[in-house]
Amino acid sequence: MRQRWDKQKRLTQIVDHATTLIGRSGYHGFSVQEVAESCGLSMAGLLHHIGSKENLLIMVLQERDRRDGENVSLRQPLQDTPLTADDFVDMLHAVVERNALQPEIIRLYTILRAESIDENHPAHAYFDERDQMALTMFEQAAAGITPDARSLARQLLALMGGLEEQWLREQDSMDLVAEWDTGIRALLQGHGVSI
Repeated sequence: MRQRWDKQKRLTQIVDHATTLIGRSGYHGFSVQEVAESCGLSMAGLLHHIGSKENLLIMVLQERDRRDGENVSLRQPLQDTPLTADDFVDMLHAVVERNALQPEIIRLYTILRAESIDENHPAHAYFDERDQMALTMFEQAAAGITPDARSLARQLLALMGGLEEQWLREQDSMDLVAEWDTGIRALLQGHGVSI
């Protein structure tokens, strides 16, 4: 049992250090050697735990998703009763509020999402699948409040990503959550949704 705990503890350390390095330099700008050194491991020791640089990247992204799932309680849009506009706004507010507490993770995600537009990037498929999943979730959540749920879902995802990128550049002078709250209300009003 102790060996399993030590292995899990080591993997967590590796992923945390890789998250910091990738968030600072992007996938192409960090090296596995840097991660090994920051964790006090040899290259062989690190590769024993992760397999490859590509595997490490996917581990970092999956860990981000796991932690977000634990920390943000989203009401599932596939319930029998559709979300009200207020429920929808509250659900997305919780996501943005959580994101505002983790600039390093948002930086990592923003850099990797842009890099992965290249079809040869190891996270290309991951981001394609994740974007489609998010779009579907937003569309399903918005289905009860507007007839054009797909369009609203796309615009909300663009608003979220765009504001996060601006916030990364202007953290000292921009309130991400306040800007989000203003933006979502304007988008919903543009779709004829009153809140």
